[in-house]
Amino acid sequence: MTSDDASSIRQQVFNLLEKNHELKAKDICTLLSLNYKKHGHYMRDLKHQWKCQFRGRQALNRLSFHKARGWIYSLKSVSREVALETHGWVATRAKNRMLLWVDDKLGRLEWFVTGRVNVWLKKPASFARGKQLLANAFFATGLVKDIQVFDLWANTLRFKGAHLVYDTGEHLPYARIDYLKESMGVVVKLGDVTHPTSVEIEFCYPDFAEKNEVALQQMTRAFQQFAQAFQGLSSPQQPERLEKASASYIQ
Repeated sequence: MTSDDASSIRQQVFNLLEKNHELKAKDICTLLSLNYKKHGHYMRDLKHQWKCQFRGRQALNRLSFHKARGWIYSLKSVSREVALETHGWVATRAKNRMLLWVDDKLGRLEWFVTGRVNVWLKKPASFARGKQLLANAFFATGLVKDIQVFDLWANTLRFKGAHLVYDTGEHLPYARIDYLKESMGVVVKLGDVTHPTSVEIEFCYPDFAEKNEVALQQMTRAFQQFAQAFQGLSSPQQPERLEKASASYIQ
């Protein structure tokens, strides 16, 4: 068998498997009029090669990652009032007085009175694109003027969650599994209206875990301040102060 014949048979086998994934080596030999005892092992090898390529191809083509979001807290030196005077930041009618920044290519930012900034990224989502979105809204507008300060601050951007969608190519019955929503922030959807042929996994960092993390940071700062104050009180006084204190006591 020449190399051209082998490549031709290989392509024929792949074409048959594309039409019917369940074909066995004996079935392929029958369809191609080949001797199973002589070529059966080669057909099994070709089917294994096709499976590896098929799985990789399907995983890349059918898997999508979108609606990625995160959060960051603005610097205390940055003013929301000044932001409204720049081009890009707009006030909303929301009761929480949220400010909005929209970028058609990268995503949007939601800036709250508490200082929290929600970051919503368009696909393909990445940390670099999130950092670029913050740079457009805070550094390019002059709200943060020092590039080193901005870089240190932007690196504190935290990932909140996203949607992972796998297209099966077939219509699925609708189902919503939310048993792990409260504990782990995971919701699985099948046959949703927006993705009728897909398995959609919504995952996010649970709100209670985020609140616990903030509370832990506040407690840590409070204990550090308390330790510094206690250390100042318990440190030995200087001899001059002791002499003055004893002299005033004797007098």
